Amino acid sequence: MVNNLEHIDTWHKLLDELCHHCGFSDNMSLAARYCELTSGRGQKHFDAALRNLNNWRAGRHLPRPRSARVLLRLLAIEGGSGLMAQWDRLYEQARAADGAMKHDPDETSPIVSEPKTKAVHGTAMLLALAGAGLFSIGVAVGIAWDTEWRPWRTEVDDAPLITYLPEVRLVVGQSRIIHGERGDCGRLPRDWRDVWGNLPSSRIGDFSDAGIVRRYSMFCKGVTPARGVRFTAKAPGTEEMYVVGDYMKITVVDEASLTIVTPEGNEVEFQP
Repeated sequence: MVNNLEHIDTWHKLLDELCHHCGFSDNMSLAARYCELTSGRGQKHFDAALRNLNNWRAGRHLPRPRSARVLLRLLAIEGGSGLMAQWDRLYEQARAADGAMKHDPDETSPIVSEPKTKAVHGTAMLLALAGAGLFSIGVAVGIAWDTEWRPWRTEVDDAPLITYLPEVRLVVGQSRIIHGERGDCGRLPRDWRDVWGNLPSSRIGDFSDAGIVRRYSMFCKGVTPARGVRFTAKAPGTEEMYVVGDYMKITVVDEASLTIVTPEGNEVEFQP
């Protein structure tokens, strides 16, 4: 299947090299195939597979044996081959190292005993009054939260609301938020460094962090926080790609092409 991999001495590097050989340069398509083999359906399963694959290929975590067997099927590694023997050997070495780290003795903080306070007359009455007060506050907060009223504001409340468009046109030098990766419904999304590692490469522009935004999610049945993905156009051209799991066609035009001369000799400014 693959030759000249004997020099690789760590399991995650072997996994990453095999993924590249099978055409999985990014983890989006790899996660989709992984979910297919494990019968995982829905955005939640896909997001979990994407995070796991990103961690496995980077060497941050080690998959369980069952997940490792799924990877063998996914990468079409045949049993009895030299590659299979190398895979098993490096995986067992990684498991042994991972187990040694887990069994290192943890430092424990000394336990400090606190003196007991004496019961005083009327404690039961005070506790009852405090409980009633907390219950009333809890009911009031619950009603306010249910009606989406807040006595305070957060960065999510002021975050821009974006719309996903499968086709985007930009002028060279123009920058726009083109998409956003959501977290769990209603929860804050992942950090940019985690999102950036799963974005495709582009010859016509660059991706950058647009901060916290809001987007509509059919899965969440409403608006939810997301990590904004900004695209800055660098060179003319058209590319089709998958951005945070969704198909996008991005077209970048030169500023000089924005002026069109009509047959009558009139110049018309083209709006992308």
